[in-house]
Amino acid sequence: MPTPPPPSASGGATTPAAAEPHSERAFRMRRTQEFMDAHELDGLLVFGADRSDRYDAGQYLFRDRRYQHFVLPRHGEPTMVAFAAQVAAQHQLSRERGLETWIDDIRVGPAPELLPAIAHEKKLGTGRLGVIGAGYGSPFYPGGWVSKQVWDAISERLPGATLVDVTRDYGLVMARRSDEDLAHLATAAAAGDAAIEAMMALARPGVNEAELYAEGVATMMRKGMRVTWMLFQTGLDNYAWGEPTWLTRPEPSRKLERRDMVWAEIFPNYAELNTHVNMSFTLGEPPAETARCAEVARASYEAGVAAVRPGATFAEVCAAMEVPLAESGMWHLTPQFASLNPLLSGGGSALGIREHLDAFADTYPHADGHAGPFFDFEITPGMTFSLQPDARLGRSGAIVGGVVAATASGCREFNTVSTRLNIVDV
Repeated sequence: MPTPPPPSASGGATTPAAAEPHSERAFRMRRTQEFMDAHELDGLLVFGADRSDRYDAGQYLFRDRRYQHFVLPRHGEPTMVAFAAQVAAQHQLSRERGLETWIDDIRVGPAPELLPAIAHEKKLGTGRLGVIGAGYGSPFYPGGWVSKQVWDAISERLPGATLVDVTRDYGLVMARRSDEDLAHLATAAAAGDAAIEAMMALARPGVNEAELYAEGVATMMRKGMRVTWMLFQTGLDNYAWGEPTWLTRPEPSRKLERRDMVWAEIFPNYAELNTHVNMSFTLGEPPAETARCAEVARASYEAGVAAVRPGATFAEVCAAMEVPLAESGMWHLTPQFASLNPLLSGGGSALGIREHLDAFADTYPHADGHAGPFFDFEITPGMTFSLQPDARLGRSGAIVGGVVAATASGCREFNTVSTRLNIVDV
């Protein structure tokens, strides 16, 4: 059996005093069992993804290395198919050190061969198997991440099985997080705020933007975060978004000017819980247009906080956050709202770019925004989101944001620094 967790330091604070202490593994496995029961599945075939900050059911189920594959029978012990023996070696060392592990059976080899063999071994060869990875998993994986070659090989070796894609539906199971996970999410969100404060402390005219980027990343890593990258831009006259172009091609990074602006979307990840912390700050008092954009972005953020509640839909929150921009005649480049853990959906983006940005429509006649969310669903307690309103007036703009979670009574906010435009006194 998996290594048991150490005694809880909180005394089971996530459950009533008379109840058993909270077990995160039991919570996740119980919900997964209920999912298989509801869908009449005999087991799950779980394919790891190469961008597991967006969707990784295997990591959710077993809290082990990213990207691995699993066979999980409805009744019986699960098996991991790892890419190399180093995964098993790390697992063994963890157990020797008395650390918690959630799986025992780790095998190494090609997934197209091992997964069907293991399914047959577990008497699942003629069963109804849910497949995670073969269908919609996020806006970045609208068709899943299992290649046709792998799918054909799996199907050929399991001719008697009924394979059912459950990627999107199981994503909704993963999305409903426990109190323990929400505590970890708070840790990640706080690291995002700390990164903003660290960058603001360093920001001065003449400072290279690469130094700010490095300081933000280093601050989060010192707090134990997994940090993959940041979306990061500088300049008051900046209508773009994305990672700095000096990370993608050989070009110099920019130095900050006396009246300048820093924009970022920060991704601190703790206990494999992903956050998106969107923010902007200016060096010195912002111009009137920028200040106005910041007011509208803040109004959109507040509309999102008011709209996130059990029973509301993802699309309804998106629509509520659009209202302040529409009333102010502004446009936005990035999605205003995104689901987290996993990243199942995002709102519309680049709405109004062809009308509000000079020469864009003529230069890029086939580039436009999209209006609706990629996937709509009903919000339930425990689901986590990023509010990330971006308000723009021509080439001016501001972005604010923060991580939130739906609670039984409404919305819980996790950030304080990122939720407004900040100003660095220079």
